[in-house]
Amino acid sequence: HHQIWKMKKKILHLQLLPLLSGAQRFSLHLLDGLPKDEYEIYVAAKPGREFEDAVLERGWKFLPVSSFRHRISVWDIAAFFDILSIMRRYHFDIVHTNSSKPGILGRLAARVAGVKRIVHTAHGTAFQDSQPVLVKSFYMMMEKLGNALGDYTVFVNNVDRIRCVALGLIPESKAKSIYNAIAEGANPVPDRVKHTDDSITIGSTIRFSDQKNVLALVIAACKACIREQRLRFILLGDGEHYSLCRSIVASHRLSDRILLPGWDSQVQPWLAVFDAFILYSRWEAMPYSIIEAMQAGLPVIGSDIPSISELVVTESGWLVPLDDEESLVSKLVEIAANPEEIVQKGRYAQQYIRRVCNYDAMIRDYRAIYERRGA
Repeated sequence: HHQIWKMKKKILHLQLLPLLSGAQRFSLHLLDGLPKDEYEIYVAAKPGREFEDAVLERGWKFLPVSSFRHRISVWDIAAFFDILSIMRRYHFDIVHTNSSKPGILGRLAARVAGVKRIVHTAHGTAFQDSQPVLVKSFYMMMEKLGNALGDYTVFVNNVDRIRCVALGLIPESKAKSIYNAIAEGANPVPDRVKHTDDSITIGSTIRFSDQKNVLALVIAACKACIREQRLRFILLGDGEHYSLCRSIVASHRLSDRILLPGWDSQVQPWLAVFDAFILYSRWEAMPYSIIEAMQAGLPVIGSDIPSISELVVTESGWLVPLDDEESLVSKLVEIAANPEEIVQKGRYAQQYIRRVCNYDAMIRDYRAIYERRGA
């Protein structure tokens, strides 16, 4: 009687920075859902910080790539050879790269090392319309090269996939859309905290960066608070514009109504205090912050950009045009005056997100890509 050993598939997820932002959390959520008896999990990234801890906590193997740099630099050559030697040493069955730089270096190294299945998830595109022409075309060329090296590129929304196919950066047969998702039980949301007064708290969990358009958000929050006494804001996070935002709030003498508590990895208790969630970003791929907020039953105020409008529909929130301060301020004031509408849209948001960003569907779709024979 021979025991037939089922060989585990060796899978590597490659990330750039050891932070717990969207792309890294995506890897944790996805890898958490893979059957433990079928996959042997490795994660490679620049060492240090919360991401490495989260990987080791789960009992997976963490492979440090110390030569990774965020900016394009001569170090990228060293990073490429470091990644290549990891691929040659471990003989992975599947390599899954995330974000632009690991996407290029990782797919090239995996191709050179003869990895059988190379998958990339595009968390947004490296090229933006706001970039100088040469920079934008360089990034587009790199994405096209990366896509040529891999088997599949997964886009976390439909708009980026359609655009990349239309621009000729990837053949349609290699491009898939799979929405990000979070397991239902992963973040049990504490019961909503009831207000003793009639205040309305609008909250956010953001990086204080240009992408998240945080200066425009804070200035609009100040103006809305001046017009509407019921409004409160809690903006959780830190980043390069954090101290400037604090100064803006203080100069309006609103520090008691617009709270900037800094960064907190425990988002759930905060979501229980919010009445609505806001994300007024300049660009996004498929923001986990919105998915979490909707799962917690919060309606969302979002900037009217393609990826956010795939999640925020009329029944689940409000879309506001970018760079239109007056629209944003008056929308915030109007929302505060309609508490019943806030509750209604929040209920719809919770049901809607279960359908659109379904965790089991995400796992099933990625496994289908991982296991597709020979493609």
